Amino acid sequence: MTDKSKKWLRFRTGTLLVFFLVLFIALISRAFQLQILSGETLKAKAQRQHTKTLQFQPERGLILDRNGEKLAASIMVDSVCANPSRINNPGKVSLKLSSALGVKKKTIRKRLSKSGNFCWIARRISPAQAGNVSALNIDGIYLIKEPKRFYPNRELAGQLLGFAGLDSTGLEGLELKYDGYLKGEPEKFLWEKDAKGKKIYVERSSTAGKQNESCSLILTIDGRIQYLVESQLKEAVEKTGSKGGIAIVMDPRTGEILAMANVPVFNPNTFSSYPSGTWRNRAITDCFDPGSTFKPFLAAGALEEGVVDEDDQFYCEDGAYVVGNKTIRDVKKHKELSFREILKYSSNIGAVKVSEILGKEKFYQYIRKFKFGSKTGVDLPGESPGILREHENWTKVDMATIAFGQGVSVTAVQLITALSAIANDGVLMKPYI
Repeated sequence: MTDKSKKWLRFRTGTLLVFFLVLFIALISRAFQLQILSGETLKAKAQRQHTKTLQFQPERGLILDRNGEKLAASIMVDSVCANPSRINNPGKVSLKLSSALGVKKKTIRKRLSKSGNFCWIARRISPAQAGNVSALNIDGIYLIKEPKRFYPNRELAGQLLGFAGLDSTGLEGLELKYDGYLKGEPEKFLWEKDAKGKKIYVERSSTAGKQNESCSLILTIDGRIQYLVESQLKEAVEKTGSKGGIAIVMDPRTGEILAMANVPVFNPNTFSSYPSGTWRNRAITDCFDPGSTFKPFLAAGALEEGVVDEDDQFYCEDGAYVVGNKTIRDVKKHKELSFREILKYSSNIGAVKVSEILGKEKFYQYIRKFKFGSKTGVDLPGESPGILREHENWTKVDMATIAFGQGVSVTAVQLITALSAIANDGVLMKPYI
């Protein structure tokens, strides 16, 4: 071998060694990047590709009246889902499902166009619709059972109960207030795919023990009293031509609410077909001037302070009394009325004169003692505190009008709670459901 050939061989050998060295370094660097720098990210990605977690919500708890009668329950109904990857002709399938379900073909086609192995087509359908879908026998279209909230008494106590949405989440009323108890904690199932993509059940886990499963709710409401109150309220609203009405029945000794009615009513089974304003429990949300029903609280304060006696006489100005720039009038003219008679005949002028003796500071203190101007704390969502201005801002006219229930706004639950205190020997109880 010539010197020239030897040099060429050494050059080739050296070049080959350098090439393999560079390749080795590149492989080591890539391995370091994958195993060390990106290891956790890639591991998580692989985990997502080979495993799937399905979450199931336990059956929602019951809502019962004080006698154990069901006011809200859950029933199992059919829902339609699909595996889009198994649908060979989405257009044709969409047309068939549209006819079976009464849903627009365009809507179904859009849902079937989603990637993945699962999509909802229609939730909580009727038995007739389920029968139509089953008869089609389409590969990749499935019927599965889901719980649906059901209110067996239809409109009864609708605003009080509220309703739950598609995913068993409380949206209004008691369903919202006690959602965490009624809904319970979800249960999770972990599935893993084998090399052929088949699912293998791995484990079942729960985020809670038995003590945190869905709970039932027993109310102070008496369904029979609720029905009678709603019936009478509807009749009164129709008879008077009113737009609506509110009625509450409370045990003054305990604060238990036995009935809470609203008119107009709505059926929580089909809540979406009603205007959203109908869902509101106006017994706790809406404020109004209490009018002459406010006079007993003025009277209670005056008697408690000892500034009047029951038989004290008041001159009621023959039906017209000027305070500041306002003339206060009585429906029926009176000259002399006793303190008792002021309440008996509901004299506005008599009430104003009692308030003048009591004074605005003391009057305000007693109004506050009856919890006007603040929430009662009833266990329902959306309670309003009403409207009561600070007494420092009252004019003479303000105090005069507040004496007969104008210039102050209260809720129905505030009013019945305060009146119940008078019936309960002056003991104010917190209302509860």
